[in-house]
Amino acid sequence: MENKSEINLEGLFKGADLSGAQIIAVNQGEVIYNKYGTGSSNVTKSEEEIKSAISKLMEAKDEEGQYIMYDSDQWYAVFRVLSSLCGFPPKAPDFTRTMKNLGMDEMRLPCVYDNFRKVRPNKLPNSVGLWHQHLNTADNYSKKQVVVAMKLMEILEIEGQ
Repeated sequence: MENKSEINLEGLFKGADLSGAQIIAVNQGEVIYNKYGTGSSNVTKSEEEIKSAISKLMEAKDEEGQYIMYDSDQWYAVFRVLSSLCGFPPKAPDFTRTMKNLGMDEMRLPCVYDNFRKVRPNKLPNSVGLWHQHLNTADNYSKKQVVVAMKLMEILEIEGQ
């Protein structure tokens, strides 16, 4: 990547905790996300790639023609993929602020912090990259998270980490 330059992150993330953030700006302000905090992210994606991927995810349907992302609490799966694998903020309030700045609060299912308040703890592994192994054995609640996470990783072309 050529032409790396620093940008003012304060305006971009509006109040997010940016301690430890490592974000690379390329081509006059296009933001490429990389490691954030102590996360184990290793995939870089631009804002446009993330926005496009989430738009495709919102429109993705299963074999019966039903949206695979049909409940607002499925934003938890998006959060886990983007924070674990793409370097997005690891705390839900910071993540939702970042998503709002990307316009994700205006989607068919908007990304707002209240979505995360109703998420029940599940029996999935901490590593979102391993969730696919539980697709056939997960309870219905966890399965709907796994399906969304798998589809988003597919769209972003991220292999299980």
